[in-house]
Amino acid sequence: MRILHTSDLHLREDRPETIRALKELLRIASERGADLMTIGGDIFHSKEDAEVLRPKLREIFSGDGPEVLAIPGNHDADAYREDLNWGSKITVATEEPFSTFEYEGFAIIALPFKDELTTSLYDRLQSVSDKHSKSALLLHCTLDIGYSSEDFGEEESVSYFPVTRETLREWGFDYVLAGHFHRNQSILKLGEEIKFIYPGSPVSHSWSELGKRKAVLVDVESGEEEGLSLDTFYRDECEKVVRPGEEEELVEEIGVWVDERVGDDCEIRVIPRGHVRLDEKEFTKMLEEACEGAELTHEFYRSVKPVLNHPLFRRFKESLDSRDDIDDKEAVEEMALDAMSRLLANRELRS
Repeated sequence: MRILHTSDLHLREDRPETIRALKELLRIASERGADLMTIGGDIFHSKEDAEVLRPKLREIFSGDGPEVLAIPGNHDADAYREDLNWGSKITVATEEPFSTFEYEGFAIIALPFKDELTTSLYDRLQSVSDKHSKSALLLHCTLDIGYSSEDFGEEESVSYFPVTRETLREWGFDYVLAGHFHRNQSILKLGEEIKFIYPGSPVSHSWSELGKRKAVLVDVESGEEEGLSLDTFYRDECEKVVRPGEEEELVEEIGVWVDERVGDDCEIRVIPRGHVRLDEKEFTKMLEEACEGAELTHEFYRSVKPVLNHPLFRRFKESLDSRDDIDDKEAVEEMALDAMSRLLANRELRS
């Protein structure tokens, strides 16, 4: 039994890249021999998107490829009704409080989205997990591992269905196939046997979701998981610190980073920070040539040629270089360059 797990597609009528991501997931699932694809909530960004896109999805979810088992998330909890046809290959589990599906002796307990965990639900999940020798819980939740609100995408600062590691250990499912966390893939061991999986969003929805997107392939028999890179839309950024005299090396590094992403379906930006010896116009021209096709942020670098030539800075630099008790001399030098450039600009330090 092999499962491709994903979540948080947030399909939207005005974002065709989300539909392309769904097709890519189904392609990868077939290519890697997955028997089932699970979606841990938020297939749609809204119930309105679900209504508009449903006819298109019937074809996508009725073709070749694996069966799909999905649950509602907080964004699309109101999108599903029994009389709607989503396609022959997909089952959206909406039965309360949860549904149990059997696949070759492996049970998946599908829990539709809820705001919170009640005592009654806790007891029922504990009871159902005891009935199966091998099982997984499919849910949309916030795990207590210190993620910030931006890790969950463009969400409100609400902990939807907060659940602790200890609770998941007590339930005893072999796998927890989760959704709601957008930023990166996260696979955690909860004790000796239990594995918790956030696949991350399969397409970048915001600038908090950087880098190539992934899904997770779970082999139930071997107990192994594999993160699979997806050929889907993503965002990425390159933030580099430049120091005086190292401008060419930095621009070369940035150019390589940009070139590596040429041809990808992506949106990228470059954020250079620090101080340069060159004239700002000259350095900016070098950056723009290296960053063709990328968004370039200009606000975090400045020329400090007057500071470098100032006798006070030269004395400071000689003293700094002679010290052996300072661990990060570059950081200290950066602070001095910044402070002196401000003083010179405000005419509080003589040239």
